[in-house]
Amino acid sequence: VLVFSVPLIVIAISSSGAFARARVASLESAEDPVYQRDMRSYAGLHPIDTISPSGDTPPLDLAELFRFETYTVKAGETLSGIAAKQALSIGSIIAANRIRNAKRVHAGTILKIPNMDGLPYTVRNGDNLSRIASSYGIPLEAILDANDLGSADINPGMNLFLPGARMSGSELRQILGDAFVYPLRGILTSTFGWRNDPFTGVRRFHAAIDLAAPLGTPVHASMDGRVSVVGYNSVYGKYIILTHQDGYQTWYAHLNEYRTEKGSSVKQGQRIGDVGNTGYSTGSHVHFAVFKNGRAMNPLSFLPRR
Repeated sequence: VLVFSVPLIVIAISSSGAFARARVASLESAEDPVYQRDMRSYAGLHPIDTISPSGDTPPLDLAELFRFETYTVKAGETLSGIAAKQALSIGSIIAANRIRNAKRVHAGTILKIPNMDGLPYTVRNGDNLSRIASSYGIPLEAILDANDLGSADINPGMNLFLPGARMSGSELRQILGDAFVYPLRGILTSTFGWRNDPFTGVRRFHAAIDLAAPLGTPVHASMDGRVSVVGYNSVYGKYIILTHQDGYQTWYAHLNEYRTEKGSSVKQGQRIGDVGNTGYSTGSHVHFAVFKNGRAMNPLSFLPRR
């Protein structure tokens, strides 16, 4: 959603922008409730709010052309602080600079700062502007104006800016280092890697971490996902596997009780089970594993430091 500063400065729209609005007007009726909803969202109003007592549409002539400025990160600054200073969402800055790990942004880094909230987008084969606008929930007219397009014709490889578009919450959390959380407050008793088997002493690879806690301690979903397996075997006892976006899965084993069922959707932090001592276990704990496209990953690489 675009946020306009006060006082508002009227920016003159080029003749091509005016042509674009006329073109869109022929495609979308102002009486269309979907069009009205998108216009309200674009203007920064809640969808259930009325635009004005007279029912006028928002003043889209106030839409600016998209542009970048540069900003050099200073010592002690964070992306969230920079975003607040620029009156932008942190996702807009992350997307504009293709940042994959926010913790690696340090003093001296030169950032591209957009003059409005939104996301960059590269046109792909088969794309059309109406479909792009619909998938991101923004008005087609807003894309035309921000990019100073005279028509809705686009070509593969073309770079656009989608004003008001937002990154998905899961992608943003991952970049900020908040995609995964610890499933419980426990003591780390075993790390990812080679170790001596606690029963036999034989050296084996432990593709997870162990978190010890009292019997019955709540176990929470490490990230949003869907319950794909609720099972039991002699080695892992009672266990749950969650499937997440981007090819991730998390595994919670040696549980005492299940607090969810197969097929359920769960939110990050939601209770899914209780700490147990079932299966091949020397004491009450949770065996917590992270997989990416079927490959075991070190959970400590994804979890926040503590």
